[in-house]
This record gives sequence, structure tokens and C-alpha cells, in this order.
Amino acid sequence: MSYIEEAHRLARSFYEVLGVEKDASIHEIKKAYRDKLLSTHPDKMNGKIAANNSSETALNDDINSIQVAFKVLSDEEQRKNYDESLSKSVQRAGFNISGEGLDSYSLDEFELNEEELKYYKNCPRCQFPGSVQISEADLEHGSPDGTGGYNLIVQCDSCSLWLIVNYYEGESEHD
Repeated sequence: MSYIEEAHRLARSFYEVLGVEKDASIHEIKKAYRDKLLSTHPDKMNGKIAANNSSETALNDDINSIQVAFKVLSDEEQRKNYDESLSKSVQRAGFNISGEGLDSYSLDEFELNEEELKYYKNCPRCQFPGSVQISEADLEHGSPDGTGGYNLIVQCDSCSLWLIVNYYEGESEHD
């Protein structure tokens, strides 16, 4: 499987896999790679995964994704090719992965449904009630924003509007 096919399979970029910005230095990429491998290493999991095949498979997939992401992003030529491919695939899909030009909202502006663990907001364009939705699982896939927070690009369920939602890790936790 090519690295481009691997990225499409993941449905997230290699930058997101490693948790680095697109303009990250090689030093930042190496540090993120080491940190990610340590955090997913079976010896460091301390019983966090069940001893069943699906958990082991998911863990191996995660480690493989981290390794492929590092291999591509740490090689200047592969990274350049990957960035070009990523840009083209995003353009073909019809949206801008960087979020430039999109309206930005704070997660604080959303209403939380505690039973569903989902955040809702009426669409600013079509005004359809609760049509912009974010689950707790969605928040786990946010991209670091460079200020200690995260952002996530989401789409209205009723129209074509895309929004950037900014949040900090503690905002999404419920005790």
C-alpha cells in the first residue's frame, strides 16, 4: 500500500497522526514520533487494551500508521510529494483542509447534550436547529492549533457550510 493510499485509509493526514502542524520542523516531527510510539507501545499501555484480537489489531494499525507517517514526513522528498498529493485530493473533494477563510467558533458556543455526549449548534447560514454536531469522538481527532488548543473542521448537516471549531482538551471532558 502506498503512503498516499495509507493516508486515505486513515481519513486523517500524517500530520494529524503525529499531532504536528503542517510546517513542523524535522526535530518536532521526530519528537512527536517518539512520543506517539511510546504512548501506544503495548508495554506502556498497562492493561488499557483487552487481550482480544480486535484491540491488538487496532493497536498494530495505530503503530503502523505512526511509523508510515514518520517515514513520509521525515524524508524531504516524500514529504513534498505527500503535501502536493494531500492538497490535490483536498481540492478534488471540494474543501480546504487548512480552514482558511472559514468562520471560526468556540466549542463554548455549542450546547451539550449530556445523554448523547454531543455538542449542537444552529447553523449560522441556514439556521437549521442543531445541524452542526460534534461528538466526543470527533473531538479526539482535532488538530493542534499551535496555542495549546485544538481545532476541528465540521460541516452543517443541512447545507454546505463548513466551520472551524476551536477548543481546549479540558472542555470536552465530563466527570
